[in-house]
Amino acid sequence: MTKKQVCEVCTENESKYKCPACLLKYCSLLCYKKHKEACKDTRDKTEQTKKSEEDTNVIHSVEQTEERVSVEKLEELDEQTEDRVSVEKLEELEHSVPLRQMLENPHLRTILQNLAKSANPAKQMEKFMHEPLFLEFADECLQTVEPSAPDVEMDSD
Repeated sequence: MTKKQVCEVCTENESKYKCPACLLKYCSLLCYKKHKEACKDTRDKTEQTKKSEEDTNVIHSVEQTEERVSVEKLEELDEQTEDRVSVEKLEELEHSVPLRQMLENPHLRTILQNLAKSANPAKQMEKFMHEPLFLEFADECLQTVEPSAPDVEMDSD
């Protein structure tokens, strides 16, 4: 003898149907309509969570790939050229407290973003060398990678 399944919405009648999304058992159109909104909300949240997790995974994957490629390129360039900054020195830049403090300045971040996006970085660099904030940042970078280098005096034109 088969045990009759009870509607999981009203818990009064025998269930005849199953929700296609979550397989909840229901007995009538009325019960389905009651369940449908809750099921839709749950599905939407689940889909949003999955999408968010996928986006986060993609971002992490891209960042790791970019970082790996950048380090590999830097190491290749370091081996090929004497006047390049070593990977170790670049890592010192990453951990420099004065540089981190300077990078809290939104104007400096904007300058650096514009420089990074520029089609002609040499021209942009020349322009930004007239900005005292950028000069101070560049000097601090140089002091970090070449501690024995003398301080560069700023022109007061």
